[in-house]
Amino acid sequence: MDRVLLETFKAVVDEGGAQKAANVLGCAQSNVTTRLKQLEQRLGVPLFNRQGKRLQLNEAGERYLPYAARILALIDEAAADARAELPAAQRLRLGTMESTAAMHLPHALGSLRQAFPALEMQLEVEAEPALSQMLLQHRLDLAVTARVSERAGLVYEAGFDEPLVVVAQEDPAELLAQAPVYAPTLLAFREGCPYRTMALRWLESRRIACARVLSFSTYGAVLGCASAGMGMAVVPRRLVEHQAQSYPLKVYRPRDLAPATSYFVFREDWQPGVEARALMRELRRSARQPVAPL
Repeated sequence: MDRVLLETFKAVVDEGGAQKAANVLGCAQSNVTTRLKQLEQRLGVPLFNRQGKRLQLNEAGERYLPYAARILALIDEAAADARAELPAAQRLRLGTMESTAAMHLPHALGSLRQAFPALEMQLEVEAEPALSQMLLQHRLDLAVTARVSERAGLVYEAGFDEPLVVVAQEDPAELLAQAPVYAPTLLAFREGCPYRTMALRWLESRRIACARVLSFSTYGAVLGCASAGMGMAVVPRRLVEHQAQSYPLKVYRPRDLAPATSYFVFREDWQPGVEARALMRELRRSARQPVAPL
């Protein structure tokens, strides 16, 4: 059975629809629909009840789902067993943004250690431009980062979405409603941070000019200065959730502020092995965990 078809089927079930599955798989929704039809044709039975664009597992799909999961697990297990016989030491050189390292990496790396205890892990925490450069210089195998633009020689596989929020000491919605009389000070990670770029583009779309942009090297400093009334920041919602007790902040979730997509990035001449794929799955699973109300 084609692994791509099985992964697509499981992604549609896990994500609750074709569009969300397409975002996770890094492909167009039409590709997801085509793969589902191919799988159903090979099995000779429909797996979903279709109501317009909605997909709901039918009885055949419910019975097939555990088999699909077991087949995918066996494929990974077989690959891991084959790779375990290689004489070279297993190693994965990973790079992430600071926000990803804080929000999702601890649980994902813990699960990876249990599954692959012999795996040698190397970790670099940097901003997106530095991570891309390290990939191209063969200093990293895999990076997890939002992106500002694509670089030649790198593959960008959609990973997961991070909802963004605006935070400040006072209610950000009320402050922004006073523009152009009020010109915000934007607190952001240093130059090259994708969230910084998204924040500036979002403010520009609202025709709001910043009085100035203050740059920081850690998100702790960004949130701390925001809670001290030095300005406002645009950051991942889950990051605020993690730091809610340390930094009392007012949170605003604008409808026109799109979530940031984090990508799994690697060189064109490098293919993710079973360990890297396992890490990707764990990071996606972490990002799907429900967030606490703010």
